Amino acid sequence: MDLTDSKEQRRETFVYHLETCFNTINHMLIGYVTFYLSYYSYSRGFGQLFTWHIFLCSIGYQFFMAESLLTLYSANSWTDRYSTVTKRRLHWILQAIGCGAIAAGIGIEVYLKEDAGRRHFRSDHAITGLVSLIFIGLSILNGVAALYTVRIKHIIKPIYVKMCHYLTGIVAFVIGVTSLALEYSPRMVSAQHRDMLIAFTAITTALTLIGVGQTMLTQCRNMCRSA
Repeated sequence: MDLTDSKEQRRETFVYHLETCFNTINHMLIGYVTFYLSYYSYSRGFGQLFTWHIFLCSIGYQFFMAESLLTLYSANSWTDRYSTVTKRRLHWILQAIGCGAIAAGIGIEVYLKEDAGRRHFRSDHAITGLVSLIFIGLSILNGVAALYTVRIKHIIKPIYVKMCHYLTGIVAFVIGVTSLALEYSPRMVSAQHRDMLIAFTAITTALTLIGVGQTMLTQCRNMCRSA
């Protein structure tokens, strides 16, 4: 029995260190993509209003939203020592900053197109950005509801509210970074660098969602047991 427990403990330790390693790689890739897009914005000049659209949406999705999702991950390197309450607070703060940046960035683009007399949301990039913004709104509503699950549990089970929050958040994030990747055009980067940015974006998206996926799996198991 002791031998079995020892093996299980070693296995859990190995898995934890492996997750921590991939988490560190994820932070490095997030930092690289964020730095590159920020530098590209800087090189364009922040005197141009369109540059702010690029910059705000880039840091909103690629940095703040990604990091907000990672705050709740048990193997996340910079929040693993914090309490659950602190992690949730950090999640909300980063999420609020990210959503604000994204909304402002999209608002700037809408204003520029309106000012130029151009039609809105015609490209794949624009459509996916709009869809992502809608799901961000839904995720915020679900998140607020999740804060008051005790008060509304007679209306809906808390686990359903949390699952909706997870799902809408995942959809918003995935579609959002997809929208970013769709705009990695030759005018921004070379074809080779474009492929690398898309690969890094895909990797960071997958690694960022590991923690949320684990939480959802646990919640699904709990739902099945309580059914």
